[in-house]
Amino acid sequence: MTKGGGTLSQWMYERFGSKRGFARFWLHKIKGLAGVYRQYQIQPGRAQGSRYVFVCSGNICRSPLAEVYARSLGMESASCGLNCGDDYPADPRAREFALTNGLSLESHKTVNVRDFKFRQTDLVVVMEPAHLDQFRSKVHQDLPLVLAGNHGKAQSPYIHDPFNCCPAYFARCESMVMECVRGMNA
Repeated sequence: MTKGGGTLSQWMYERFGSKRGFARFWLHKIKGLAGVYRQYQIQPGRAQGSRYVFVCSGNICRSPLAEVYARSLGMESASCGLNCGDDYPADPRAREFALTNGLSLESHKTVNVRDFKFRQTDLVVVMEPAHLDQFRSKVHQDLPLVLAGNHGKAQSPYIHDPFNCCPAYFARCESMVMECVRGMNA
């Protein structure tokens, strides 16, 4: 039992999305504290004149929200996915979350990284460390890579995919994405 009468599993799912999410979060948090991901932060002056290209797995939850939120903050942005088809809408929960935050994902359509038109001045922002190698293997361009989670208040390089997660974690994850985008804009 946990505080408030819930089970440990319930707490884990609401806080980390899954047992695997819990393990990955802490693994990457420790690696981050050890400096393994330090190179995946925005370098001073590097982002000026760059388009932020947000990348996640399916381009339906994390990256589309990051894209529209960044745009609302005056940042040039786009998004794509590593493992998606083209022209699918954003997840209904992501659309609802966006609306509650004054944003719209209604016109969003997925784009696979293989079909995305990258520019040499793009700054590629991925949501989790596994995306670094996946991106490099699928996109054969030398573009600067950044971990979104390195720019939140409680820097954590891993932002779990909320697609199959409970509503509480879905909202938590999408809030983390927005916090990291704000951190990049600071």
